[in-house]
Amino acid sequence: MAEQQQRGTFSSAPIGDYRAGQRSITTRGGISRFEMMRQRERAALKNRPFMIAAVIFFIAIMAIPAWAFYQTYVLPPRQIVVQVEDSIYTRGDVVNYIRFNQRLSEDLGLPFELGSSAFEAIQTLQSNELAYRLAPRYGITVEQYEVDERLEDLLGFVAEQSVDPDSSEYRANVEEAKRQFLNRAGMSEEAYRDFIRKTMFKERLRSEVASNISRIQPQVEVYQIVLTSRDQSKINQIERDLNSGRSVADVVLDFSEDPNVRRGNGYLGWLPEGVRTDLDSFLFGRKRNEDGTPGERILPLRTLSPGRYDEATQTWTGHIVSQEAEAREITDAHFEALSDRAIEIFINEHRTDFSPTAQINSEVYEWINNQVRFAAIVPTPTPQSPFSSLEDINSALGGGQ
Repeated sequence: MAEQQQRGTFSSAPIGDYRAGQRSITTRGGISRFEMMRQRERAALKNRPFMIAAVIFFIAIMAIPAWAFYQTYVLPPRQIVVQVEDSIYTRGDVVNYIRFNQRLSEDLGLPFELGSSAFEAIQTLQSNELAYRLAPRYGITVEQYEVDERLEDLLGFVAEQSVDPDSSEYRANVEEAKRQFLNRAGMSEEAYRDFIRKTMFKERLRSEVASNISRIQPQVEVYQIVLTSRDQSKINQIERDLNSGRSVADVVLDFSEDPNVRRGNGYLGWLPEGVRTDLDSFLFGRKRNEDGTPGERILPLRTLSPGRYDEATQTWTGHIVSQEAEAREITDAHFEALSDRAIEIFINEHRTDFSPTAQINSEVYEWINNQVRFAAIVPTPTPQSPFSSLEDINSALGGGQ
């Protein structure tokens, strides 16, 4: 009986938190571990949108400086500035080209004039690329060893008679100088070779085109006179003195107010057409007769030209043609100037064969010049834009888009 009572007492004890049939007898307030796990999962699902939002917010915050870095330092150097068919030149390429010439100037101890170098570099790269594509039509080639020789000349290596240019010592010196130069310029060997090679193609194409320029051409003898103001009474006096028969040199010496002009009596020398394209219209222009043949000169001999007034310098400049010659040998300097003009005309005439484009505006111009200025060894002057507006100057590069 006592045993039964004890058993009854034991068996009748309250079950409490124990629940038969559950896998776990560990309970918390009547909630099983499985139920706790399910509650945690439900809570996690409720909190997940907030966690995702927090992660997205964090990524967005971090993306702002990353995007700014990309926009400022990664993207600009890769933006295309010049394209000729499948050949492209980026902003970074333009900077490298300017730095290449900048370092050459600095190695020679010469100041590098930044000025409008960005615009000039873009023009040159496009022109060189077009010349490179036109040159094969005339059988023009450039060998690799010629590129090497050109660079050695640029670096100042000229083998003396007592030095063997093929010796290991000479070659080692050249390679070391080249390595140091490229490190200073911050460019690859492939890039500088491409610059030099295409420049050489253009030079040889220029020589081919210049072979058609005659050394004997019509020319005029020109004087220049400069006044510090547009003084009509003084202009009238100049014209009277010229009509009276005084020598042009004496008239210029008496009236020109520019000391540089007075130093040389304003003498510009004999000029062929094409050297001063800004003056050609009245230096060589002629009126047309009724039958269409050339007639009298637009600007008669020993007559002061209408002149031009420069608001910036507040100076008035006029020109006088003292005499003309139908056939006169041109100077070497004028031949070079005419050759430069001839190759640019030739390239422009064939520009449409390759559909070149060039992109430049004030932002591109400033970015390129800033990159070059920061890398300068010799101090360079603050560049001033050569254009009153750079919003639409692609036409100056031959019709870029």
